[in-house]
Amino acid sequence: VRACIRGVRTELAIRRRIPPPPMAAAPSSAMYTPVSRADYVLGTQKPGWALGPTGGGAVITQGQAAAAGVAPARSASAAGKVKGGVCMGITCTPGGVCDGKDNSELAFVGSGHGDWQLQTTYKYVGDGSGDLAIMTPKRSLLPFYFGGAAGLLAVVVCVILLWPVAAPASTMKSAGLRTTRPPGPAPPPGRGTCMFWGDPHIQSFDGARPSFYGDGEFWIVKSQRVKIQGRYMGTEYTDGLAATNKVAVGGDFLQGHIIEVANLDDGGILVDGEAVLQELNSSYSVAGLATLTYDSLGALPDEAQSKYTKRIVHMELPDGVTFTVYRWQNYLDLKLEMAPVEGGQDGSCGNFNGDPADDTTQAIFHRIGARVGPGDMLLRRRADIKFTPEMEQMLSTCPGDQLVQGELECRQELPQTASSIEVNSCVFDLCFGMNEHALKIAQTFE
Repeated sequence: VRACIRGVRTELAIRRRIPPPPMAAAPSSAMYTPVSRADYVLGTQKPGWALGPTGGGAVITQGQAAAAGVAPARSASAAGKVKGGVCMGITCTPGGVCDGKDNSELAFVGSGHGDWQLQTTYKYVGDGSGDLAIMTPKRSLLPFYFGGAAGLLAVVVCVILLWPVAAPASTMKSAGLRTTRPPGPAPPPGRGTCMFWGDPHIQSFDGARPSFYGDGEFWIVKSQRVKIQGRYMGTEYTDGLAATNKVAVGGDFLQGHIIEVANLDDGGILVDGEAVLQELNSSYSVAGLATLTYDSLGALPDEAQSKYTKRIVHMELPDGVTFTVYRWQNYLDLKLEMAPVEGGQDGSCGNFNGDPADDTTQAIFHRIGARVGPGDMLLRRRADIKFTPEMEQMLSTCPGDQLVQGELECRQELPQTASSIEVNSCVFDLCFGMNEHALKIAQTFE
């Protein structure tokens, strides 16, 4: 390894010298003698090089008198003193006479002692009596690289020039004016999932986490074609904070049919007011438009309920809408999967526009109202609204300015006939709707 490093350093030092003057052609052949301590082998043979047997390391210098730039450096006295003569791996005297001694190490003599450049390459042949060998010099790859780059550039230019240009969607010419129709709106996001579980925790299509704790009928999805409503009611286990009690599905995509599903305590499964799916492992077709299946199959939104018997309603609805309702004793969990409705949508599941920031409880109320309005009910009747003492105490902790603003907004977003309890339920949602753990606060007032 040390010998290789010395050879590389020597080569680099020699290559920095000035190129040699023209010289006569070298003999067509040369004799090489194996050496006992050779650490290098001779590289490319070039015109003007003197080759011959040596008694030590194989060092070949240019065959010109008074032009030696490399001298054997077995001792300090030998290096740097050569001023002429031809040296072939042996110590040289100042007069250019080689003494034939074994000297296999090289040292650069420096400026003033011959200006030529050795272009021979060397290769390590291992310890022992390595052989000298002539090696073919490496070819430069620059022409190949430049040629390849030029060819690639030509291909790219041809593709650009020949690429077809799409015509505008709509163009009008009139009186020298050219008007191009502006691009349409960005495509809606793909199919999404909205989840309800517990009291109720909600994850909107866009990933927001609004909550609705007051009693009443709410829009889950409100659109021109698809309509889904939910009744949120308090339970004895939630200190009056609402959980999902019942859902109803209708709208144009069901051609006027209405499907209702309640929890186990408050009703059954109805289609157009008629009870269906009264036993597990049964199915029902809604006028060939939708298929309902009632069984115990499928993963749960809330694995904490896995210890109880599963009663799950699977709805395969038109337009690719899939609605799964998990029936528990006094509440429901929900999983709604669908693509965005053309023309827009809103509700507890959000507006499905890809932005979770605008799916707050307050923003949803402001866009579509705090509750389902008169004339829009899918459920057959409205529930009796309750407002528990725990909720009253909790509402008193809401900041005063938020209470005042909340009451103003709720009176605008509810029917004029809304009672004070309905208003308080709405204000409660505005104060605590973005706190998905409000139940823990309510429990401190028991």
